[in-house]
Amino acid sequence: MTDTIQTNDAPSTNADLGAVASHPTVVKLRELLFDLLSFELQRFTAVGDGASFLCWRSKDGSIEWARLDLFARPTRENPRHLVLRVTINKGPVDAVANLARRRGLLHEGELWRGSNWALEAFVTLDELIAAAPFLGSLVRAHEENDASLVMAAPFPIVLASGDPLAWDVVASEAAWATIDTHLPACRERA
Repeated sequence: MTDTIQTNDAPSTNADLGAVASHPTVVKLRELLFDLLSFELQRFTAVGDGASFLCWRSKDGSIEWARLDLFARPTRENPRHLVLRVTINKGPVDAVANLARRRGLLHEGELWRGSNWALEAFVTLDELIAAAPFLGSLVRAHEENDASLVMAAPFPIVLASGDPLAWDVVASEAAWATIDTHLPACRERA
């Protein structure tokens, strides 16, 4: 029996998505992305409880982390467009710092040093696997301060132009098309 993620008639809200954040399918998606990122980064990583985040020690000694969240559930009109948000170095750090200490990424008495860059990436479910090497190349480019290390995106992207080291948001065209259609409705509700 397949345990499916329900669809919405209207755009998703954070409250709606919270109900499926621990859905077994979402947890499996996180595990898959984190496995792929770990492989791309080629370093020791640690996964948070319930596969909530992945963290690693950057070459400069800071602790970096990634999260995968649902951003928009499919709708009845568009059931294939599950939009996922991958954040790197954004969000609460307490659990990341605690895990980094427990797993030896931070040594006893060493002060927390977070990264000096952050990124949000929006992709569809169909693009998630292809996004991992791209995101890994962005991490490596930031570590080396070398934009030439960023590989070409495996799908058309929007919201990212110019120097990749200055990007703070990047979205696939498919994810953005799904999100953009809901933005006016979200603004009206606010």
